[in-house]
Amino acid sequence: MAPSPGYTTAGRGSPAENHDNWTLTLLIVFLSIALYNVIELNFLILSTFKRYRGLYFWSFFISTWGVAFNAVGYMVRDVELHRPGYAHATIILIGWCAMVTGQSLVLYSRLHFVLHSTFQLRCILTMIIVNCIWLSIPVIVLVYGSSTDNPEPFRTPYSIFEKLQLTVFTVQELIISGLYIFETAKLIKFQRDVAGSATRRVMGHLMLVNVLVVLLDISVLCLEFTEHYNIQTAWKPLVYSLKLKVEFSVLNKLVEFSQQIRTGGSLGPQSADTAAEMAIERYRNSNPSTEVAAPPMHEIQRPRQASLKASSHGKSSSYSSSGGTLCSA
Repeated sequence: MAPSPGYTTAGRGSPAENHDNWTLTLLIVFLSIALYNVIELNFLILSTFKRYRGLYFWSFFISTWGVAFNAVGYMVRDVELHRPGYAHATIILIGWCAMVTGQSLVLYSRLHFVLHSTFQLRCILTMIIVNCIWLSIPVIVLVYGSSTDNPEPFRTPYSIFEKLQLTVFTVQELIISGLYIFETAKLIKFQRDVAGSATRRVMGHLMLVNVLVVLLDISVLCLEFTEHYNIQTAWKPLVYSLKLKVEFSVLNKLVEFSQQIRTGGSLGPQSADTAAEMAIERYRNSNPSTEVAAPPMHEIQRPRQASLKASSHGKSSSYSSSGGTLCSA
């Protein structure tokens, strides 16, 4: 969320004049937890991804640091006694743009695992880009306008546009998460007769996690429309840091599921970036002029039993099957 004119719910006065001690303590707690999660997320990113490249990695990385900038900007705003100016607004805006758009790109990248329609994926990407442009530019203009010596002309337009952009970005994430839940439910249905209970549990876990993400998004929206702006600005970075941590749970399950599909039910180690690239490469190699539908799982031929070989130190494993060869360290 971008900073509001006047940096208060009503758009008047300084944070010190509008926060009681309890509220200020709550804001600092939320923002501190968000910053702690950022530190943990950086360790998880560097230890999980073996190759620092690709849309999935960079959107994850940028969104994580967007949370850091956003939280630091609001923390400085809340503890300062004077009205923040251009510097504080810039920190918050950089974090807001990176955090919100980065999170949507993380969800979009993950969508490749369950959705193989080129047309639908391109529509989702177009939606993310268009919303980023037409929502971010007016917010930036209004925020900097509210930081001038005459902020009054910008306060009413921002108050309206603030709720609009938050609603649109929330709906955008709901669309991506909803599509993921829908496609995952279809996979569970297709696998009901051929897949084991472990595979169904994995897919069920992915669906429940996306429901949690939806509930977190709705909580931010509720705080905004109930006029709890100050709490919402501290709660939102925490929510986005939690959603990124939840993403690692999803990623681990996707790696497990991807390995299970390729080996016909035999699970083994596989890196996160390998699993992500499998789905993204499948999308890139599809015919751009043809909609590629995900084949029903009961129509996919189960590969021959994989032959596993492990090194004496247990650091690498490989298998070969009719579907190809995978090596991971």
